[in-house]
Amino acid sequence: MSEAGKDSLLVNKVMAGLLTAGLIFWGANRIANVLVPDDAPKTPAIAITGVQTASVSVPAAPVLASILPLVGSADVAKGQAFVAQQCAACHTVTQGGANGVGPNLYGILGAKMFATAGFTYSDAAKGKANGVWNYDNLNAWLANPAGFAPGTAMSYTGIKSTDTRAAVVAYLRTLAATPVALPTADEIKAASAAPAPAGQGTPVVPPGIDPLFAKADLAKGQAVLEQQCSGCHALAKGGPSGVGPDIYGIVGAKMFAAAGFTYTDAAKAKAGGVWTPDTLSDWLKDPNGFAPGTAMSFSGIKNDQVRADVIAYLNKNSDAPVRLPGA
Repeated sequence: MSEAGKDSLLVNKVMAGLLTAGLIFWGANRIANVLVPDDAPKTPAIAITGVQTASVSVPAAPVLASILPLVGSADVAKGQAFVAQQCAACHTVTQGGANGVGPNLYGILGAKMFATAGFTYSDAAKGKANGVWNYDNLNAWLANPAGFAPGTAMSYTGIKSTDTRAAVVAYLRTLAATPVALPTADEIKAASAAPAPAGQGTPVVPPGIDPLFAKADLAKGQAVLEQQCSGCHALAKGGPSGVGPDIYGIVGAKMFAAAGFTYTDAAKAKAGGVWTPDTLSDWLKDPNGFAPGTAMSFSGIKNDQVRADVIAYLNKNSDAPVRLPGA
């Protein structure tokens, strides 16, 4: 040892220890690579059978119910009444009638698409002009104008009931000096076997509420009205207006026109037709969607059958009940 009492070989011993540790680590790493290789084996050591890769089911393309099987026997008078109630504010239907907010509809079936003389169509509509209006494309347009021609200036939300669309088209067919031919038996058979593709960007159109009227429960409809609506609406004939108007005899009455009640501008903007079962269904399902800005705070009846029950009772609660579609 030195005079200071320190080991003169201490540094050498430390360096030797570090070198030895490094050699041991290197050797261990080499051995590990031999025993446990980094690369995966070409063939699994244990084959597991019966396990399949999960696949994602892609829904079928949406389809729109065809009107071909219905148009020949459709109720033309019902179609005429619907057009008078829902379309006449924007369209004329007489031969040579003037264009208004929308084009004249005389002779529309069989005419060139979006090509009525003297009417200025939106770019969205002109982009869909292709051929003539036939049963299939008129059906798709009436079901959902915004889906058929996204960006169209036509604000109408569409006719959701297949039966009603068939009746409307059957009536439009009569608006011509020479109506186009009705669908042939072969065309009807083909349409019945396979529904026509929605196409043209049209989303799925539900079957509508009409078939549900056949099994409507009037007692349930009355119960829903008394529980959820009677706080704002009178249900008796001649009942006073409250937060909302009296709704006795509302089915078949003029829209947003109850005597003595003051409607919002949002509601008055939707006035002009009558409360058909279908329009009443649209209103009851989503009041704010039907008339954005309405003062009616009710969120709507989302269940189709409950809505059918309510409308069936409202129809009965009248001096002159109408014939409900599908009933």
